[in-house]
Amino acid sequence: MFKNYLKTAWRSLTKSAIFSFINVFGLTIGFTSFLLIALYVFDEFTFDAFHKNTNNIYRVVADETTPEGKETKSAGAGYQISQKAVADLPEIKDAARFITFGRLNVSNAENTNVFYEDFTVANPGFLTVFDFKLLQGDRHTALTQPHAVIVTEETAQKLFNTTDVVGKVVKIDRDSLPYKITGVLKNFPANSHIAFNLLFSESSIDGESFKNFINSDWTSGEFSTYLLLSDKADAKKVAAKINALVSANANAESSDKSSYILQPLKAVHFYSNDIEGSANKGNITYMYVFSVIALFILLIACINYMNLTTAGFAKRAKEIAVRKVAGASKQMLVKQFLTEAFLLTAIALVLALLLVEILLPFFNTFTEKQLTLGFHTDYRIWLGIVAAVVVVALLSGSYPALFQARLKPLQLLKSKINIGKGNLSLRKSLVVFQFALSIIMIIATTIVYLQIQYVNTKDMGFNKEQLLVVDINSGKVRNKAATIKNEFSKLAQVKEVTVSSRVPGEWKVIPKIKVKNEKIQSVEGEDMYFLGVDDQFLKTYQISLAKGRNFLRGSIADSSTVIINETAAKELGITEPKEQLIEMPGDEPFTARVIGIVKDFNFQSLREPLAPMILGYQNNPVQAIDYFTARVNTKDVSKTLAAMNDMLHTVDQNHLFEYHFLDKQWDLFYREDHIRETIFMIVSMLTILIACLGLFGLTTYEAAQRIKEIGIRKVLGASVSSIVILLSKSFLKLVGIAAILAFPIAWLAMHKWLQEFAYRIHVQWWVFVLAGLTAAAIAFVTIGLQAVKAAMANPVKSLRSE
Repeated sequence: MFKNYLKTAWRSLTKSAIFSFINVFGLTIGFTSFLLIALYVFDEFTFDAFHKNTNNIYRVVADETTPEGKETKSAGAGYQISQKAVADLPEIKDAARFITFGRLNVSNAENTNVFYEDFTVANPGFLTVFDFKLLQGDRHTALTQPHAVIVTEETAQKLFNTTDVVGKVVKIDRDSLPYKITGVLKNFPANSHIAFNLLFSESSIDGESFKNFINSDWTSGEFSTYLLLSDKADAKKVAAKINALVSANANAESSDKSSYILQPLKAVHFYSNDIEGSANKGNITYMYVFSVIALFILLIACINYMNLTTAGFAKRAKEIAVRKVAGASKQMLVKQFLTEAFLLTAIALVLALLLVEILLPFFNTFTEKQLTLGFHTDYRIWLGIVAAVVVVALLSGSYPALFQARLKPLQLLKSKINIGKGNLSLRKSLVVFQFALSIIMIIATTIVYLQIQYVNTKDMGFNKEQLLVVDINSGKVRNKAATIKNEFSKLAQVKEVTVSSRVPGEWKVIPKIKVKNEKIQSVEGEDMYFLGVDDQFLKTYQISLAKGRNFLRGSIADSSTVIINETAAKELGITEPKEQLIEMPGDEPFTARVIGIVKDFNFQSLREPLAPMILGYQNNPVQAIDYFTARVNTKDVSKTLAAMNDMLHTVDQNHLFEYHFLDKQWDLFYREDHIRETIFMIVSMLTILIACLGLFGLTTYEAAQRIKEIGIRKVLGASVSSIVILLSKSFLKLVGIAAILAFPIAWLAMHKWLQEFAYRIHVQWWVFVLAGLTAAAIAFVTIGLQAVKAAMANPVKSLRSE
């Protein structure tokens, strides 16, 4: 019987080739969109979930509150917390601890492959707490011995052109002794918030100063720390015991109230936006939005199937009537029509899987993921696909099947079929839903685009164009910075050159210091960002000096002076830079004279409000210079880069030339927004496309139902345009209702999204009008094509059967 159903279904689909093609096309697009978004969302929701003990691993997070009530959280802890907690608290089975000391020059023994990498050291617990796959080596001993290092397979290939490297040595420029490779790790998954290329054993740091530091370090916050708890351990109770341990052993020198909390490993990706030092921060709201969008696209494809199948009832009415007269039961007809739905859904799924296979490489490049769909894909994804196919087939096929099966033969033979009456019928309600979603997506895409354009063109208080930033990666280059800067400035394509400790748009951490006005009593002072700069910084970055003076070239006296921005001046109560003294308490207390006030400039993402900034002269006790920045003519930039590289090598032959253009670095702040903008744009286009297919189906059905009415109107003298308007106006009303429903939803959603930015556009009324008119125009074209065809048909053909 099933074989017969299948043959009949195939014959029916091929007989109505146009409708079948539209149905398959709509479902294929729906499945493809659903699969791609589902893979992306699944990857996000399984961040860090591949470890065997994921549910028992917690990150130690420091929570500090200043006397003024300001709360800050940071992803770091003191050395002794992980060291003593494991020994003293039975609930803690193991601890992973690592710290990065900066970057260093790495090479193989022959110096044939040289590059820069972070110098990250970890304790042996790193490999026993986490389950990162070790391709070679023993995870229990790989990080125990001094001068041991483990590398990823990518780094092994980079150094030795092979992954069989255990026992080989790596040289670094901060140590005269080579490091022996004791393990090779599989490249880190893209959905891991922890990633590195080399990991050195903690026991390699054997200097007395480091030993003295860690022996009493309870509160530094320098070590990323993860604890593996026993199955029955209560994380909150363990955190309370850790806080008690710290209180009993740490020296309470700061007036800040501090405590430690344990953050579940699974929560790190989505719930770390307020935690400093966190990488790969995700946004769970967008995952819910994308999930809903994926389901909606699939639902719209199902709605189209219903509408198009309904539109084809008139053509199949007599076939169904004959089947009923011949003795076909209601159950048999339902099975037949559901078989057609399953067959069509299966065809669409196969085509969608092929499309996903083709599109995945581009999608991965675009989203910076490593998504795959194959035999090794997580079984939960395949279960989801099977469930989606069953649901889609039942959802799209059940309504037409049940309706057609219950119709009486007489109705079918006379082709008198009424499906819902009035403008609020099920079919028309579904069209309203389709276009409401389409309009929401158009509005979202437009507002995201306008906001990205705004942040790209906003005056940030400095000019980021044509700024070439060159890293300083060695002491030799740093000591000869003045000479190199002078040589850079002699290049024809270089306009200005400056040195600084950090740069606006910095991807590294810009340090914060406590600052207070001597004349205003404050216990701790205000947190302010700090940059060490030279006398050319303001000129090179084109930052305006509002009051006072700039640093003087070569001035020893200016080593104890600072320039502050307007926000810092306001917080410190300074209106004029009259050599006023400010204090910077800390490990190295520093008193400085304020000699100038610069106009505020953005040095962080425009999601962040303007913050107070202190500019210290390059010879300051806070932070050494780390970058050259040159304003260059980009006409012949390759020649300029080659000349700069040669100049650096005259000072340090082992120095690797690293550079980037600052405007490109700033673009990275909004990388996720660009991805969302593109996703919204593509989804809105697909949503409109599929919605138009549904509208086409309704128009076809409407024309079929009113074919005799149209014939009579034409015989009585009705024009083509009047018939087109007659068939179009009811559907355009549906688009209008969809717009009324979509506008408030879109406004609320986009208003909430814009709140993420300290600097943002105001949502304009014309965006909503544009979205509504766009949807209406597309709908009118879709309806018009079918309406014109119906209006131009020969009325004799439609009337002669009566």
